[in-house]
Amino acid sequence: MSEDTPVARVIFADYLDGLINLDEEMKKPENIDPYFRNMEGAGGIHYWQLQEFIEELAHVLIQFESEFEELEKEWKVHDQLWGRYLGTAAIQYARNLIEDPEYDDCEFSMDWFDQFNNEGE
Repeated sequence: MSEDTPVARVIFADYLDGLINLDEEMKKPENIDPYFRNMEGAGGIHYWQLQEFIEELAHVLIQFESEFEELEKEWKVHDQLWGRYLGTAAIQYARNLIEDPEYDDCEFSMDWFDQFNNEGE
């Protein structure tokens, strides 16, 4: 573990807390679109919001590229679903940005969620 790993963990924890708080806020009845309010499981974060979290975190994580393998191992087994999703997604998005600085995939969060769910979630 390098000396940067704890810094990356703190950054990740901040983003994860923000994501979880936003998800909880979006589940409040007054924040659910009236059309969906009577549907079971309605509410929560939207894909476009997930996309913003992933992209922002990915840009921050680029500086920790040498830590990706270790961090990814930790986040794949994170005790919270959002932790497993956000950590692995942000690392992959960061890898894509490193490979192509012009990388921009506005449907990444949706595609990643499908892939994430197909891996056993």
